Amino acid sequence: MRTFIAIELAPEERAYLSSVQTETQKHCRRGNYTPQDNLHITLHFLGEIEPSDVEYVKEAMFEAAQRNRVFDLKLGQIGFFGRGDRGILWIGLEKNDSLQRLFFSLEKSLERQGFAKEKKGFSPHITLGREVEPQRNFADVQKAVVMEGRSFRVEKISFMESVRRGPRLFYKPLYCQSLKGHQE
Repeated sequence: MRTFIAIELAPEERAYLSSVQTETQKHCRRGNYTPQDNLHITLHFLGEIEPSDVEYVKEAMFEAAQRNRVFDLKLGQIGFFGRGDRGILWIGLEKNDSLQRLFFSLEKSLERQGFAKEKKGFSPHITLGREVEPQRNFADVQKAVVMEGRSFRVEKISFMESVRRGPRLFYKPLYCQSLKGHQE
């Protein structure tokens, strides 16, 4: 099973980000845009794991969540990881100590359970599209699409499975762990 740990976004945040995608598409030739239901923030990509590892992941998530309180995140600006004339279109997040603390707590807990550290480090963002090719350049897209300074609450972390059905990927939550201070 192909898995990762993420911060899921509320439907209203995913709808807003979908509208941002629509605006960016006006300034791009093509791209493989993330379906609205798949928009999220990856905390740790686990990759392929055995079903027998699921309980270890849950234990690591529980440990990390017990050391971290509910917090707010604020959307930043549009960015790109360039690959030639195409790239990954994303929205960054404003620097946030609580998010960094959650990431490092999760890394330590996963390491105690026998999982490797995140190879690429942590660059918090929400992927809007892959293989995105702007009409002229990425800077033009950044200038043309104005982002609202929206904030949202992070109350839990989710263990997700990536499932392919035909050409589409679906991200299915397998387990959610509330952070300290979350009211059900």
